Amino acid sequence: MLRKAIPVLPATNITETINFFESRLGFVGMNYGNYGILKYKDAEIHLQMSPVKPGNTTGCLVLVENIEDLYTRFCAKGLVGLKGKLEKKPWGIKEFIIVDNNNNHIRFGEKR
Repeated sequence: MLRKAIPVLPATNITETINFFESRLGFVGMNYGNYGILKYKDAEIHLQMSPVKPGNTTGCLVLVENIEDLYTRFCAKGLVGLKGKLEKKPWGIKEFIIVDNNNNHIRFGEKR
């Protein structure tokens, strides 16, 4: 039986990416050389050393509670760009997007 999915995102530098997620998003990171693990409460994102090509994007969706509060907090830190505005999607999720230092699109969403 399937139990949980954990995204593995590419990173050109594991240390720099862990620093981005820790300092900007509040995650705690563990560095295993070519592999990294990021945790924030029950959320988990893994990183794998990879040559990220410009223009290619990967990403993941992190389900959250109190999306409006998180959006406000991330806006105040300058993490939300013009394309990252908070929107209600037709499939029942209210979400916004930030882009990490590897051009990965991290979508934060709350089911409505």
